Amino acid sequence: MRICKALETLAMLNWDDLRLLLAISRRGSFLQAGEMLGVAASTLSRRITQFETAVGEPLVERGVDGVRLTPRGAVLVETAKMLELELANDVRGPKGGMSGSVTVSAGDGFVGIVTEATAKFLAANPACSVDFLVENTLVKVARGAADIAIRTVHLGEPSLIYRRLTSLRFDLFASPTLMLVPGVKPQDARMVDLLPPLDQLPHLRAARAAGFSKMVLRVSSFSAQLAAVQAGVGCAVLPQTMGRGLVQPYGPQDLPTLDIYLVTRPQALHQPQIRAFMDTLTRVFQARLAETDCSGR
Repeated sequence: MRICKALETLAMLNWDDLRLLLAISRRGSFLQAGEMLGVAASTLSRRITQFETAVGEPLVERGVDGVRLTPRGAVLVETAKMLELELANDVRGPKGGMSGSVTVSAGDGFVGIVTEATAKFLAANPACSVDFLVENTLVKVARGAADIAIRTVHLGEPSLIYRRLTSLRFDLFASPTLMLVPGVKPQDARMVDLLPPLDQLPHLRAARAAGFSKMVLRVSSFSAQLAAVQAGVGCAVLPQTMGRGLVQPYGPQDLPTLDIYLVTRPQALHQPQIRAFMDTLTRVFQARLAETDCSGR
């Protein structure tokens, strides 16, 4: 079995200790790693100190902005990733079939697309599993916090691969049940906006500049904004990929676009399940865009 070789290499190490170190590497702090594992940050810190004593040298550097791996810690994290993959393949992988896990991170505005891609991926690869992190902050892909991240900014990180998917277009949407008075002016439209800092996104600023500025509700997430529009609270500027079942009461608006990227590490693409999930995600994005184009949005 493939796992035997990995276990022989790690004969002097404890997988549970490696698992804790791997979580700290992915989350960047004892607090966030503890939340992910269901362990108190103080307990996690104590366990890592004991692990460092057993290894004989520091594994992390503690600072006010979180923790960073030492060279020795980085080596052990890479070993832990290989063992994690071997464990997943050994437990879940039937002969001749694709197996393994994929961790994907995206903001809540992409929940529908990611879940649709996940359903298609798992239907085709039942021996695989997916962890979906719904976060509007940028996860540390370079540290392995996610195998794939959907981003709307290109940070130019040399250690990562950015695959541009498309330029995401936005428009003003409302529920078909929302009664609009014929000839109503933009400044009279009831709007569902986002709370700071999300309210400073270029397409939202452009909509307010065009007169759509009567805010009746402000929310802290894209999913809450969409839910409010679907409930008939008011209109909102949404990505065209989220416009299913909605109408455009004021016609097409000329709003700024956002570039969408799939971000990953070169090492992650060596794993077939991660490559396959990226391909599935790309196809779902393309299908959603084609759907909005055909509907005239």
